[in-house]
Amino acid sequence: MKTALATMVGVVIATAAIAAIAAESKGTIEKIDPADRVLVLSSGETFTLAKNVMVETIKEGKTVVVVFDEKDGKKVASAVTEE
Repeated sequence: MKTALATMVGVVIATAAIAAIAAESKGTIEKIDPADRVLVLSSGETFTLAKNVMVETIKEGKTVVVVFDEKDGKKVASAVTEE
């Protein structure tokens, strides 16, 4: 019984960890709106930049990897790194 319970707890923890992993998207920055903290890739994907993302370091035309989570139907970028 203890083994079955431990296995079930392990499965639940592993599932929660996988669900918490952020997604990534790669592309070229088409537009950046520093006032509204919005970034648009050439693919049309739009991201709201989290407060920890330094907008002044992001430049249009650069190829980047955007790490994001979906919150309230919006893609919220937690990191933007140049490729």
